[in-house]
Amino acid sequence: MADASAGGSPIEVIDADWLDTRRDRTVPIRLFLPVRPGKAPLVIFSHGLGGSRSGYNHLGRYWASQGIATLHTQHVGSDRAVWGSGGLAVLGALKAAATPDQAIARVLDVRFALDQALSQAPWADRLDARRIGVAGHSFGANTALLSCGARYREAGGRIATFGDPRIRATVVLSAPALPNDQDPLFAYGAIGVPSLHLTGTQDATPIPGLTTLPQERRVPFDSIAAGPRYLGIFEGGRHSMFNDWSRDETSQAIKAETRVLTLAFWRSVFEQDPAAAALLRAPTGGRPTLNALLTTWEARV
Repeated sequence: MADASAGGSPIEVIDADWLDTRRDRTVPIRLFLPVRPGKAPLVIFSHGLGGSRSGYNHLGRYWASQGIATLHTQHVGSDRAVWGSGGLAVLGALKAAATPDQAIARVLDVRFALDQALSQAPWADRLDARRIGVAGHSFGANTALLSCGARYREAGGRIATFGDPRIRATVVLSAPALPNDQDPLFAYGAIGVPSLHLTGTQDATPIPGLTTLPQERRVPFDSIAAGPRYLGIFEGGRHSMFNDWSRDETSQAIKAETRVLTLAFWRSVFEQDPAAAALLRAPTGGRPTLNALLTTWEARV
């Protein structure tokens, strides 16, 4: 169906349930597609633990309204179904949904969804296979990093990696901590695509067995060895700040600035836009709202 987003071009919103026959696994998707001539870049978005394809609409709609198609994947096994058990059983469901097997299934979902999007009518002809990005929040940020070539050592020393060479850039929102047995320099050192990392000073997930402290969110940024990369830390930003349902004043302001920063990042990568690149080098210049929100901005180009 056609839709219109404020300040941008009309978009289409398409829901579908795609079946990966090789894995006998359904991958629900929501595609935000620009209605304009020419082929659009495509960003695959991976939700956090307990999320769904219907989350983070403010990003999908905005990016699409600015000419960047966005495909939100839903990851069965680590999606909103984890909340169905209720009570204390939810903790066990969350832990079961955050295993290495589920992390791998998510990366394969992204690869499959990208295959489908670039091959299926009627939208394949409207997407540019040379301009592909991946983004994600929390456990979805882990998915994004794995999709860009992050690796880990399995028991016995075997190295596992699932990078997709079609992916040219990544936006990492609230990256989770690595297990204690993984070396971050090894895990993230092979990533060579441009990356934008956003988090907050109160961005914690105090779940027993799955805890990530705010200072741990920047580890991927510090560990990546190549590629232009940027880190923004929002003052007072909590883990829910990027979600649609978090509507307090601080979160709303952070979401608005996140849209500005991410759009500049995508344009700098997909269009080599010099104005976007300049904004990323010094984003707070002449922008008092963002200057008040960002406690940290680091650019390594």
